[in-house]
Amino acid sequence: MPPASAAVVLQGHLHPAVLLLRLLDGLRHAALPTLLGALAEPIFLVIGAAVFLLHVGYGLLRYLTFQYTLTTEELRTREGVLHRQERRIPIDRIQDVGFESTILRRALGLAVVRVETASGQGVEAALDSLSRVDAEGFRESLLALRSARARMPSCDATSDSQGVPAAAIAAPQPEWTVFVVDTGMLLLRGLSDLRFGAMAVAAFGAYEIADQLGVVTQLQGVGDSFFGWLSRFPWFIAAGMLLALVAAALALSAAFAAVGNLLAFHGFRLTLRQNALCCRFGLLTTRQKTLPRARIQRVRVEQTWLRRLLGVGVVRADSAGAGRGVDDEAPGGFDVLVPLARAARIDALLPAALPGLERAAAPVRRASPRLVARLVARGCIEATCAAVVLWPLYGSAALLGLCWAPIAWVRAVLLWHGIAFALFDEHLFLRSGAIGSYQVFVPTAKVQAVSLRRGPIQRLLGLAEVAVFVAGGPPTRVPDLDLPTAMALCGDLADRAAHAAWREWRTVAV
Repeated sequence: MPPASAAVVLQGHLHPAVLLLRLLDGLRHAALPTLLGALAEPIFLVIGAAVFLLHVGYGLLRYLTFQYTLTTEELRTREGVLHRQERRIPIDRIQDVGFESTILRRALGLAVVRVETASGQGVEAALDSLSRVDAEGFRESLLALRSARARMPSCDATSDSQGVPAAAIAAPQPEWTVFVVDTGMLLLRGLSDLRFGAMAVAAFGAYEIADQLGVVTQLQGVGDSFFGWLSRFPWFIAAGMLLALVAAALALSAAFAAVGNLLAFHGFRLTLRQNALCCRFGLLTTRQKTLPRARIQRVRVEQTWLRRLLGVGVVRADSAGAGRGVDDEAPGGFDVLVPLARAARIDALLPAALPGLERAAAPVRRASPRLVARLVARGCIEATCAAVVLWPLYGSAALLGLCWAPIAWVRAVLLWHGIAFALFDEHLFLRSGAIGSYQVFVPTAKVQAVSLRRGPIQRLLGLAEVAVFVAGGPPTRVPDLDLPTAMALCGDLADRAAHAAWREWRTVAV
């Protein structure tokens, strides 16, 4: 049973310099109304003054009322005057602790501490802003508490009345460097991060804004003039010039991406301390992320087609409540364990995030070849439907939609070759991807639920999909297995998860 009372480890308030930050925020938000008031209507001066006073007043009230308390059992935060709010977060439910410090906060010696739980709501508590000393002390005390509770026997005469050895809270622990990124890899990360879909969306958005501003006509005139000038040259020269313009645009986009990655992940260092991983990175805005290895729900190794061709990849980790899918990055890159590294280096680093993976050995199995038949059948159905729908509009030209069928066959063959899975002693491994390569490692002890799914075509072909659910992110799907293989995998995963839950319950009960 939990103790009736818990010893207070840390207790404090926000740093007074947070008032200066709120003052600057107020000035920033009031700048536009004040400028409009000076140039146009005086009423905007009143609005600007109200905005400024609201920001400063809110910052002052939060500074005066906010208090945090870290005990051997929980983290408590209190704030508010009229609407008093108190949060109580048990130590065992804290998943991640992150630091963030902009240039201004670093100049003032401040940091924002972000605490996440498994609720899936992102940041559960934000301590904005603490001094660097207080923030580091908070992190060290929290890590020591978690480590002490994990090592604590059921009955220990040396423990204090709250059940946590007092000496363990302040005991220093060594820190081991696991990975350090170099500048070349960061530049390569940006250069290989060409998101053509995002570029197309940005171009469409720019066109819509130009249309709203009424400058599309002018832009069309400029375009007509440019293409008229281009038509004076032979077609091969004109085509070369257009290709050069496209290449220049792509190069400019890649350059911006490279600089952005260099600023975001500058000085990236992954360390291991007290069985917790800590990432430190950032040039303008520095960030730290502390993630206990026991809280990692899934590790993903992502290689887009270009990165696969270059033999490099990105490693991400999902904790409980992360809620992100493939290629989705957490704000600030907080889910990144390795920004970019060679494939061989990644294989050597994975056991640091998933203990036991270094001993993993099991035959890798493939999906059923009937996966190709299912995807081709679906592609034929889609192509036929598109041709039927478009026939009244385009006539016989709608038959071009049937070309999707052979494309679907090529895609299906590539997907089948890219899919493989294996069930190790402590982890489920899945590889997927048609052109790129995406690998997922799921600790079987973290599995929350397993489901077996069969669509109409899958039932016809005797196939099934196994969906593995963990506490963070979308499910990991092992697609198109033979029905007996899928049922065996589903049962094995469920048994392992049940045994892990029983062992955890027994440990807590004892």
